[in-house]
Amino acid sequence: MHFPFAFSLTVGYKHDIIPGAKIRLHIRGNALERLVVVYKKIVSFFCSVLEYIAIICLAAMVVVIMIQVTGRYVFRITPGWSEELARQFMITFSFIGMLIGVRDKIHIAMTVVVDFFLKRITLAVEVFGKLLTGTLGIMMSINMGLLFDRLRYNRLPGTGIPQIWVYFIPTATGILIALVAVYQIYEHIKYGTDEKQALAKEAQDHVQGDNK
Repeated sequence: MHFPFAFSLTVGYKHDIIPGAKIRLHIRGNALERLVVVYKKIVSFFCSVLEYIAIICLAAMVVVIMIQVTGRYVFRITPGWSEELARQFMITFSFIGMLIGVRDKIHIAMTVVVDFFLKRITLAVEVFGKLLTGTLGIMMSINMGLLFDRLRYNRLPGTGIPQIWVYFIPTATGILIALVAVYQIYEHIKYGTDEKQALAKEAQDHVQGDNK
C-alpha cells in the first residue's frame, strides 16, 4: 500500500536503495503538509464566520425573549413574530454549536470502554469516530440541502422570512463538519491520538510561554 507521507516512507530507503528517493518523498510530504495547512485555514475561517453568527443569534435570542416576556406580562401584548424568531435563532445557534464542538473536540464522548478494554486500538477507534462524524456531516448537508431546495419559495407564517434561510445554516454546518473531520483524520494519522495531540500542544504552549 502506498502512503504519500514522507514520515511513513523514508524508513524504507534507509540505505539509499533508490538514490534520490528520500529527497523526493520529503518534497512530496512537505507539499502535502502545506496543502493541509492551507485547507485547515480555509475551513477554520468559515467556522469562525459561523461562530460570530452564533454569537449574534444568542444575543438576538435574548433580546427577542425579553421583548416577548415584557410584552406579555407588562403590556399584555405578545408580538406575533417573537416566538418564531426566537426559535429560529435557537436552531441556528444549536447547529453552529454542534460544528464548534466537533472543531474543538469538546463534544461529549464515551471513552470508558476504550480506556479500560481497547487501549491498544485507541487511535483506530478515534479515527473511526471521525469517519462517523464526517458521515453525519455529509448526511446533514444532503438532507438539509434537499429541504433547502424544495422549500425555497415558502415563508415562515409569523415573520415572513423565506424558509430557504432556515435551512441554509444547517446545510453549511453539515458541509463544514465533514471538512473538519477530514483534517482531524489526517492529524490522527500523523500525530496520534487526541491525548497525544493535546499533550504535544500543551508542551508547545509551555515552551512558547517560557520564550516570552
